[in-house]
Amino acid sequence: MTDDGVFVENGLAEMEQMLRRAEVGRIGLAHGSKPYVIPLNFLYHEGKIVFHCAWEGKKLASIEENPNCCFEVDTFVGSVSDHHETRCHLDYDSVLAYGRARVEKDVAEKTRLLQLFAEKYSEPYRKPTSEGGKRFSRSRASECCCVVIDVEELTGRRERTVGEKQEKTMWRHSFNPSF
Repeated sequence: MTDDGVFVENGLAEMEQMLRRAEVGRIGLAHGSKPYVIPLNFLYHEGKIVFHCAWEGKKLASIEENPNCCFEVDTFVGSVSDHHETRCHLDYDSVLAYGRARVEKDVAEKTRLLQLFAEKYSEPYRKPTSEGGKRFSRSRASECCCVVIDVEELTGRRERTVGEKQEKTMWRHSFNPSF
């Protein structure tokens, strides 16, 4: 962020790296007139956030009612430091992804995304089959609900304590110019 409080527009690589590294994120949905936030394991790939879930429940009902959502990841760095003479500050990185959630219906695409998801969390899926690796089958993909968030905008923040001063960097990237 510049001195006048404006986002820097060139942080896509940093934000995508944070999304790829994070193991847990939180999706924020609207459920009726109430907010609904759920922690999830997920995959970030090519401007999409992917997770799987049961075929019914509050998440899917909320998405069906209103697909607009926000997804958040964060990482805390270092230890608690002073802020205005009180020990209450943590340096951190965070990313917010704004977009629209949808259930992936195409079985081939769902299989591909779930394979990538499995590769993120499980060593056998990262190995070639010739070395005992596993592949996510179409039949397993058919049994699973796969939700995709088509990301429209990312915003990110990095905060670091340098000496006794807190420095902030803020990024924004729009995948959809009208967003």
